[in-house]
Amino acid sequence: MKKSFLTGVFVLVPLVVSVTLLLWFFEKVDGLFSPVLDGVVRALFPGTDHIPGTGVLAGLVIILLLGMLARNVVGKRLLDALDRLIQRIPGYRTVYSTIKQLTNAFSPESTKSFKEVLLVEYPKEGSYALGFRTMTVEEGDRRLVVVYVPTNNLYLGEVLFIPEGKAVRLEMSIEQAIRLLMSGGIAAPRELRRMQGGA
Repeated sequence: MKKSFLTGVFVLVPLVVSVTLLLWFFEKVDGLFSPVLDGVVRALFPGTDHIPGTGVLAGLVIILLLGMLARNVVGKRLLDALDRLIQRIPGYRTVYSTIKQLTNAFSPESTKSFKEVLLVEYPKEGSYALGFRTMTVEEGDRRLVVVYVPTNNLYLGEVLFIPEGKAVRLEMSIEQAIRLLMSGGIAAPRELRRMQGGA
């Protein structure tokens, strides 16, 4: 009986949280865009009441149009110009730059984000964490690997500079590593394989 109750709780809680978050998102986006659409609809069809969901639909269309715009030459130039303008605003540019770098790291268009999956000794000796190599830098006569180690889902983490020989390269794709981290380790493979020729 106790096990059945606990199983029910573990099934119900994620479901309730997911539905609550979806409803919250729906209300916020709908509230943001629907007043404009309601005004347009009332101008075209006087006496028309608010149509629930139009704000969400408008938000999705705007995101889609921005994505299409960002993928062509003219759109990229316009967005780059807007980016340069925002970078000139004191204070706000720090927040904007940080958020942009984080989102760019997970963008499908990004070619400069994570290179490979590494296993590094962190946060203490004998304890290991999964990380992503972002680049390699020179420090005197040493080569250091720059590793991003997520500590809270994917968007918060630590940036480590460690000697190249201390990073274990894994036979794991970036997508598999992200899935593993997002699942809280549940999606971990039974065996972590070192890449051939890896440290």
